[in-house]
Amino acid sequence: MEITYDYYRIFYYVARYGSFSRAAEVLLRGQPNITKAMHNLEAQLGCKLFVRSNRGVTLTPEGEKLYRHVEIAFENLHKAQNELLSEQNLEGGLVSIAATEIGLYGLLLPVLSAFSRDYPSVKIRLANLNSPQAIEAVKNGVADFAVVTFHDRPDPAYRTEEIRAFREVLCCKTGYLDGFDGAVFAKPYISINRGSYTYQFLQEYLRSQGIHKEPDIEVATADQVLPLVKAGMGIGFISEFLADEPIRHGEIEEIPLTQPPRSRSICLVENKNRSMGRAAQKLVEYLKTRAE
Repeated sequence: MEITYDYYRIFYYVARYGSFSRAAEVLLRGQPNITKAMHNLEAQLGCKLFVRSNRGVTLTPEGEKLYRHVEIAFENLHKAQNELLSEQNLEGGLVSIAATEIGLYGLLLPVLSAFSRDYPSVKIRLANLNSPQAIEAVKNGVADFAVVTFHDRPDPAYRTEEIRAFREVLCCKTGYLDGFDGAVFAKPYISINRGSYTYQFLQEYLRSQGIHKEPDIEVATADQVLPLVKAGMGIGFISEFLADEPIRHGEIEEIPLTQPPRSRSICLVENKNRSMGRAAQKLVEYLKTRAE
């Protein structure tokens, strides 16, 4: 048996106010229509829901049982409605982002700062993952979108947009190579782990230069290369936006290369088959406009 939602809505207000006339005022209906709807509901359920008197109506035991369930349903509906309205007005909502270290430091951090200042009620959930993991999070609906690094292997299952170009700079501690006249890559080589796109990109670059070199020191994330280079533990490629400041301060120096690696891109990745909420859409707008 399927009973129209409208009957339960009318029942909720009649029970809440204990009055057919008051429910009619709230719902902007004529009282005869309210009364008829409740007669129909009682007939369909096969039981009396109200006891009528000159002072209004009270619920029967069957009516009280129904009201307990209907009240919970309406409270949840109202809560969901308010949450949706808040999100549309950017007075609430949640944005889940999957980002690599390069995506975070090279693009996302300043944009998140501006967005949070403008929309402080929107919650941000940020997962720090490598590119394949971040894309998988978008695929599974764990993240609204991802900010990752690609070189030449974008996945056709996703909408991928290049947001910012950058380059990898080979660096060492200032003075580390003073007096050294051997091959640069004879020195210990520090690199991100081999499960990342960055590792694949750099290995392909080295092979193109006739250099066959595996990392002597392997780190979990791209931002961990810098402190090891600063400590004089070897040479390593560092993204330019991480290297610029310590180079200016004289902590590290760039190692000139005859043919440096080509530029790479920080990309925004979205699932083509999944729509994003208003807050996530707005943050994507910030990413695109503020990166220009």
